[in-house]
Amino acid sequence: MESERRPNEFRMPRWNDLPPMSLYLDQVLALLDEWLGPYLNGHKRKIMTRTMINNYVKLKFIPAPVNKKYDQVTVASLFVIAVLKSVFTIEEIACLIQLALSHSERQVAYDGFCDYLEDAVAHAYRRTTMEREQNPEDPRQILWNACNAVACQIYVRGVYLEEVLDQKSQMQSGGEELG
Repeated sequence: MESERRPNEFRMPRWNDLPPMSLYLDQVLALLDEWLGPYLNGHKRKIMTRTMINNYVKLKFIPAPVNKKYDQVTVASLFVIAVLKSVFTIEEIACLIQLALSHSERQVAYDGFCDYLEDAVAHAYRRTTMEREQNPEDPRQILWNACNAVACQIYVRGVYLEEVLDQKSQMQSGGEELG
């Protein structure tokens, strides 16, 4: 993966992009930072920490590691959690994951989430509206809205907040007063 990416080029790893073998916690954290860091935080902080993941296990939002390793399903779940956690609580995210899994197989649900999210981010940067299915019974309606919420946050952060907050930080570290 290239180290410098622009938010309007947002891309999530698909199921087949995730390592098929189980990973140690440090490997999971590195994978999350590699794929999501440039988009979600401008390399300013970690996407997730050991403590966060351990808490998700303790609260049973993700399964406990087996022999200190996390399987592909758990890694995919952590990608979803990492993306949604800035907009939704962990309890809300667990409900959204269950909703998706109740209507699709894991791989299909995860790849569908990735597709929706990438489309939503692309539309946010083009300032267009993402079309959606018109069946209110379809769980993808809810996921469509969840992805749009995240996309709007990525857009606002990418086109405005990153620069403003960087300038503010530089001014504070330079001893200048803020107006």
